[in-house]
Amino acid sequence: MHIGVLEDDLDQQAFIEQCLLSADHDVSLFGRASELRRATQEKRFDFFIIDWRLPDGCGMDMVGHLRQNDGWRGPILFITASQDEDDVVKALEQGADDFLAKPLRPKEFLARIAALGRRAGYDTPRPSATCPSDFEINNEEHAISVAGKSVELTEREYRLATLFFSKIGELLTRAHILELVWGIKGNVSTRTVDTHVSRLRRKLELDGRHGLRLRSIYQSGYRMEVCHMVPVERVVN
Repeated sequence: MHIGVLEDDLDQQAFIEQCLLSADHDVSLFGRASELRRATQEKRFDFFIIDWRLPDGCGMDMVGHLRQNDGWRGPILFITASQDEDDVVKALEQGADDFLAKPLRPKEFLARIAALGRRAGYDTPRPSATCPSDFEINNEEHAISVAGKSVELTEREYRLATLFFSKIGELLTRAHILELVWGIKGNVSTRTVDTHVSRLRRKLELDGRHGLRLRSIYQSGYRMEVCHMVPVERVVN
């Protein structure tokens, strides 16, 4: 998931970032509420972690802004040094989905994020029913095998692959791929998608030999297509 973190303490920022990166999340860090507000207009986020006390306001107000003004419905985890029951109630009433008191414990912190993500539907896309049997996807281990052979993929490559496998036959534009896999929205000129797709095509042998071909669609994007193999007739003399 692409997670936005609003926390002004640099040590806490570094700790949170390290935890999230260890779980293969994409992280954007913000020290002021105004910075996060601007970023929500430019990038797509799946999740927010918001601290209570900020140099330019209150984290509680930021939660309210996201929920009421932006109409954002994704998960929000509220964090604060306070352990007062009334503070917990206020945070949840304002729109937070969960609350954690500092100091954060890494395993519990990541478990809460994973649970909120599952509840919000941020699971790995399921392969299309037309996906050939040569391709095996292990959602638990984020691994893909081709014809029984495991292929080493980065987390980004895995997310890109599962997106294509779930949309067989559909045209995916570069902008749409950037938004879903990189968390970037808007008109962004980049070769990042093309580079990753080229690498993925080579690693997973998506050239038709296993029943799937990942095609480039000129000036549009990419489409995963099922290849119908034509049997070779044996000539008998």
